Amino acid sequence: MSYFVGLDVSLDKTSICIVDNNGNIYLEGEAETDPNAIATFLQKNDLPLTLIGLEAGNLSSWLYTGLAECDLPVVCLETRHAKAALKAQNVKTDRNDARGLAQIVRTGWFKEVHIKSIASQKLRVLLNSRKLLLNKRLEIDGQIRGTLKVFGLKVGKVTVSSYEIRIHELIGGDTELEAYIYPLLAVRQSLLEQCHVLEKMVLKYVKHDEVCRRLMTIPGVGVLTALAFKTTIDNPLRFQKSKDVGAALGLTPRKYASGEIDYNGHITKCGDVIVRAHLYEAASVLLCRSKKQTPLRAWGMRIARRSLRGCGAEIGRAHASYVAGWN
Repeated sequence: MSYFVGLDVSLDKTSICIVDNNGNIYLEGEAETDPNAIATFLQKNDLPLTLIGLEAGNLSSWLYTGLAECDLPVVCLETRHAKAALKAQNVKTDRNDARGLAQIVRTGWFKEVHIKSIASQKLRVLLNSRKLLLNKRLEIDGQIRGTLKVFGLKVGKVTVSSYEIRIHELIGGDTELEAYIYPLLAVRQSLLEQCHVLEKMVLKYVKHDEVCRRLMTIPGVGVLTALAFKTTIDNPLRFQKSKDVGAALGLTPRKYASGEIDYNGHITKCGDVIVRAHLYEAASVLLCRSKKQTPLRAWGMRIARRSLRGCGAEIGRAHASYVAGWN
């Protein structure tokens, strides 16, 4: 007899359901959301566990690593697949979700999520922290600009370094505005300093990393794009074909084929948002700014021209239809 386990994870408690290969519930219970506590619950009955499934989430990486270290056959389930299956339940509780996840694992109707290595996850913390500080600085800049517009004070075009000087020129002498705006400028300066510290860490790592330096030989690929791509792929051996990488990053088109309808839609936008945005910027630089003629750029230009011709044909048909209706 084989047994399958579903884990519905919450911050404090994890609901556990064990079913046999016929789908019958063998054991249910709860354990603290901790790898050791969950492993103790599963191992106390000494059952031949075939597969343990938990849904991807904030705690899934920690739990997956801990359970794997206890020699338990654990997999991380793709969220959309699990959500689609669990949606059939009329009553949503942690207990029912654990039951549903156990049945998903038993039937094999799931897509496994790759858990990145600890090293890649720490590097993503570095990239995300830098991005957060940058966004907060831009938010403060926009807040100050919008505030001063009320009084007819226009900041205009400035650089990052000359922004604060320009603000001092505009509100210098107005004690009230100085009292309200200067705290924001102080926070902005601190954000710039800490962001610079994180950027130096990024440059230091990329400088000594062979994979990132090799990726940066591609026109348009810079430090951030190389590091984001490396940490997202993590282990390239998990892809059987190179085409699978595009699908994992959400860069392949959607497909809808039913009855007489068959068309390709926009890209799926699944996977990592950050690396997809960096790859888009790298492609734009390669096509629009790079002057060096390479096979990669030529391939991209052919795709761009084909897309523009398709858009022109669609616009032409729409215009003809409009004119016909007007007449």
